[in-house]
Amino acid sequence: MEDQLLNTICNTETLYSAWLRVKEKDSAGGIDYQTVSEYAVTIDKNLEELVSQLNSGNYVQQPYRESFIPKNEFEKRRLGLLTVSDKIVQTAVTNVVTPLLERGFLKVSYAYRANKGPVKAINQVRHLITNERYSWLASCDIDDFFDTIPHDALFGKLSSYLKSPGTTELIRMFVKMGRVDRNAKWKETRKGIPQGGVISPLLANFYLYPLDKLMVDKGYGFVRYADDFIILGRTEDDAKKAMAEAMHVISKQLTLELNEEAVVIPVSQGFEFLGIYFKDGKLDLSEKKYNRLIGKMADSAGVGQGLITTKLRETVQGIANFYGRLIPQEKLEKLDNDMMAILRLRFESLNNGKTKKGAFAEQLRGIQFLAQNNNIHKTEYINKQSIQSKDQPIVKQEKRPLKTKTLKSREAVLSRKHEFQKLEASGFDLAITQPGMMIGKTERNVTVRKLGKVVKEIPIINLRNISVMSEGVSFSSNVVQACAANKISIDFLGKDGMPYAMLVSPSYFESQTGVAQLDAYKSEKGFAMIRNFVFGKINNQVNLLRYYGKYYLKRNEKLRTLFPKFMTDMDKHVLASVELQDDNLDEFRLKMFAIEGQASACYWEMVEILVKQKSTFQGRERQGATDLFNCMLNYGYGILYARVTEAIILARLNPCLSYLHKPEGNRPSLVFDLIEEFRQQAVDRVIIALVMKSKNLKSVNGLLDEKTRKLVAQKVIDRINTVEIFRKREMRFHEIIQHQANAIVKYLEGIAKKYKPYMPKW
Repeated sequence: MEDQLLNTICNTETLYSAWLRVKEKDSAGGIDYQTVSEYAVTIDKNLEELVSQLNSGNYVQQPYRESFIPKNEFEKRRLGLLTVSDKIVQTAVTNVVTPLLERGFLKVSYAYRANKGPVKAINQVRHLITNERYSWLASCDIDDFFDTIPHDALFGKLSSYLKSPGTTELIRMFVKMGRVDRNAKWKETRKGIPQGGVISPLLANFYLYPLDKLMVDKGYGFVRYADDFIILGRTEDDAKKAMAEAMHVISKQLTLELNEEAVVIPVSQGFEFLGIYFKDGKLDLSEKKYNRLIGKMADSAGVGQGLITTKLRETVQGIANFYGRLIPQEKLEKLDNDMMAILRLRFESLNNGKTKKGAFAEQLRGIQFLAQNNNIHKTEYINKQSIQSKDQPIVKQEKRPLKTKTLKSREAVLSRKHEFQKLEASGFDLAITQPGMMIGKTERNVTVRKLGKVVKEIPIINLRNISVMSEGVSFSSNVVQACAANKISIDFLGKDGMPYAMLVSPSYFESQTGVAQLDAYKSEKGFAMIRNFVFGKINNQVNLLRYYGKYYLKRNEKLRTLFPKFMTDMDKHVLASVELQDDNLDEFRLKMFAIEGQASACYWEMVEILVKQKSTFQGRERQGATDLFNCMLNYGYGILYARVTEAIILARLNPCLSYLHKPEGNRPSLVFDLIEEFRQQAVDRVIIALVMKSKNLKSVNGLLDEKTRKLVAQKVIDRINTVEIFRKREMRFHEIIQHQANAIVKYLEGIAKKYKPYMPKW
């Protein structure tokens, strides 16, 4: 029986039409590195050969050339690049098959479709909430969607739908074709569809059709953009039922997994979809997306006289095409202002820190702006930006619209506040994770250079810590001197996360404090310090498990079953730590360690149950750990260890005079004491979250791979810089650590009546 669909694909006219589209896009080539321009020289011959190969059944696609692009700050997205010939064939198949599949697609799907797109998806969500009065929702996305689509299920559906064995086999080859890296090493494709394949977006929509149909048939509010989707209900029960049904079809019928973050919330609480934040009927940029857009513009900009690059123009145009049609003008003005700050710094970097008004303004004329007012009054805006004083902080120069100062919405104010707190914190820490970096300084900044090119700059006034997590990193003496003068610590961490060297400003132990540390061994203060360290640690273990219980008790039957017993046992351990009495400090320490050990065993048992589906963790191991979870914990503790050590030194305490851990030689055992209060919130919480939500975390022979080390380091550092309410004050976590070190001094010297451990509310 003749295969009409395949005959249409193999037609010269079909392939020529596909060629015109490939020629228009003019994107990078595959493993042969042949450009579209080179291919065009002999286009007639090339198309004739393709027609012959396809009609004879001898066409075989070349493997994909593996390439990577940034997915976010720490992860990369893998792409498969096609040769020009293979792009033509895939485009031809896509052009012919799309109308057939599109006939069955539903209007709730907005990605990769003509006359759809993200703007219409956002407006449809707004319509459902504003006009159709949906008031409860779940915002969901499928975990590693493109990389986990099962081939058998995909082609079982596709084959019965197309009824064209030849076309189905072509598409199967597109999907199953392997890829080669830059060393020409072959990599098998066992599941998933290649990101970079021309036909992949169409297949993605086709595979998720059952989810679309279920949501439409059930009458739920539903908008899907690729693997991101919003489910809406008129009541909380409706939304929960809709999410349960969506999860069922995704897991059972499509054999995919939802990311863990999906929960049902009231629309009034505010939510994010496709980088847009919905609140009170208004649209804004989410904080995460705002920072990403700033990062994209920064990555796209040049330096000096080559400031305005083609990539920057394209990036700004892309932002304008999407976000410019949705978000408020004041946010677009802020994006423009922050973009100007980036460009000014880049321009100054090759002009001795000075902005030459005429030259800088001339370059700015080569770029459009995001805010309408800035484009209308372009000359005035450019002149204003060109005369900014380089000594004045950029944030202080920005004029806020008057109405933002009079907003009554508490949520809006808190959102803005958090936005700036995060912006401030972004310059607190500099983590060096790659070899070959040179750390130096300019008049105001610490610079990171690779092969002589500046890859990062951080103002010295903001910097608090430099963490060196790689070999082959060099420092100029000028930057070391500047760090010492500005109380910026420099930590050198091994691959296990433990510091092997630390540079801090010269600081000497206080004789009065040292005497007080020793006197505590002979008074009730030594007993009190031991009790408080253990009491604080156990309470923080309980609170962290309570925190995760909110999200996982309903999903984890074993955790739910054992949780009441866990709480009962931990309450007993807390009570035991309070009631324990002994006249001998060494005996008291041993008994308190026994209580702490029993509580920790209980805690880690519950953590094991919590992360079991995501990790091979089988209990806490310190030295010699080989499993991923323990390696991540140990690496995070190493970073925390350095910060606690610095806090103790700055408090002028002797780190070798401890209480819970017995003093021994030159071992900094007071660090081991104080760190107990902070492990759960600074590290355990971060690592549990990473393991529950992230993929591609790896360790080899007891050491984390470079990508995982970088991710763990950044997440722990981010946590150390977060703001929380502590003793009725807003403090960053690293400030709380210093506060507690100082509190030890105050208690031991009799300035304070007692020492209170750090115990945040859960």
